[in-house]
Amino acid sequence: MAKGRGNGAVLYVRVSTDEQANGPLNLSNQEKRCSDYCVARDFPVLEVFVDRGESARSKHRPEFQRMLAYCRAHRHKVGYVIVQDLSRFARNNQDQAEAIADLEQNGILLRSTYESNIDETAAGKLAANFLGGMNQFFSDSLSERMKDRTYQAVLAGRFPWRAPVGYQNIKCREGANIVPDEERAPLIRKAFELMATGRYRKAEVLKIVTDDGLTTMRGKPLTPQTFQAVLRNPLYAGWIVLRNYEDFEPVRGLHVSITTQQTFDCVQAILDGRKPSIVPKRKFNPSFPLKCLLRCAACDTPLTGGFCKGRNKSYGRYWCRNHSCLAVKLPSEQLEAEFMDLLRRLRPEPDDVAKFTKIAAKVWAEKEGNSEKEIRRLSIRLREQKDLKHKLLLAMLGGAVQETDYAEANERFDAEIAVIEQELRFIGSRRGTQQSFVQFAEVLLMDIALAYQLANPECRQRVQNLLFEDGLDYSPEVGILNRSKTSLFSMLETIKSENNLLASPTGFEPVLSP
Repeated sequence: MAKGRGNGAVLYVRVSTDEQANGPLNLSNQEKRCSDYCVARDFPVLEVFVDRGESARSKHRPEFQRMLAYCRAHRHKVGYVIVQDLSRFARNNQDQAEAIADLEQNGILLRSTYESNIDETAAGKLAANFLGGMNQFFSDSLSERMKDRTYQAVLAGRFPWRAPVGYQNIKCREGANIVPDEERAPLIRKAFELMATGRYRKAEVLKIVTDDGLTTMRGKPLTPQTFQAVLRNPLYAGWIVLRNYEDFEPVRGLHVSITTQQTFDCVQAILDGRKPSIVPKRKFNPSFPLKCLLRCAACDTPLTGGFCKGRNKSYGRYWCRNHSCLAVKLPSEQLEAEFMDLLRRLRPEPDDVAKFTKIAAKVWAEKEGNSEKEIRRLSIRLREQKDLKHKLLLAMLGGAVQETDYAEANERFDAEIAVIEQELRFIGSRRGTQQSFVQFAEVLLMDIALAYQLANPECRQRVQNLLFEDGLDYSPEVGILNRSKTSLFSMLETIKSENNLLASPTGFEPVLSP
């Protein structure tokens, strides 16, 4: 042993796949062989690092990097890194050379139980380089063969990878090699169907299916990134793609699809923005609802908000976004408390409440009339699309249109019909009764602060727009200032005749439920 070098040994064992863990070169066998090697040479084992299911083609293996870091930190104790063979250590000649050099700089040597000729001599280094090149050649040639097998498997309609969430791999020489997961496939189908309605945001759909029990195969909730990949994956509609091959056309898979092609295409259109979502885009942050409402009284710049990190937790704050001003800067709790005090002071007279219910009735009648017009327009479009679809079918049966052209055009008609039907369902779902709408209007005016507290974020923004159409100002000296010229209460005060009751308050729509 060289002077100054420790006598301790670090063991590194690795397998590339879960299946290899149960094979003849499994992790326990590797560790035992390395331990016996140390016992025979009186090397005390200081630490064992195990990479499960990690390819040696890359040096970015978690336990491999942790092993190198451990060796650097304990270089006065560690004298050797023991592996079963060099293929466990690396299958890339450059990575192997860099790792061995890193160890040698810290006075640590690499030893292989199968390759005793690997040492620090010139012949030992030549042997290590030769074996490293052979290991890389084996890995590269295996990769080429696997790519070709993958290509042929995809052409045959099989899925040659680990099944994504919603499917399970099965061992089958012929036919489909993945099947829908009985537990997760229905939830994946539900996610596509909810997204296709256009009535839900992606985060809302993810929360719904997560609450219903959708998890990964390891039992963890899906991340937003994984859920996005699910919604974009044509595998769920029955197609298999090879993304690393240019000009490769998707292949119809042998597996059972979880969602229909029509639903999948509708979801893609929504995600791409080609089909407008029925759900309005959120222009505000629910954590800071007053951002869109208040302005700095000094420079007339809208306030912004965000979380500032403290020692133990984060704190919400509002501030003027004008960097040359910054007159307003206060905790979100303080500003929102002042806003609630303002709402509590807004208590109209009983006569004004009675007048407002008349206004609400007029608004309802106007909105319902618009809904009826929209329903008639959509119904006409729906009949036209169905007539064209029927004529297309007759043309195909008569030989005027080829089957491939028919299939492509028929899918477009189906997608258009689905969008129209979804819009009709949405309009129908938001139509309530005039009585419930008027009752909500009356309750809102009787206790605005309570109604605001109970409302969801979307409804809160509508209440803000209704009460303060032109927004509010905030002054550090005075507090909240009402800058609205046509707010609800000023409108009520100016009502002098029945004709004034025809006014429609901005932002107050029948979609609000009591």
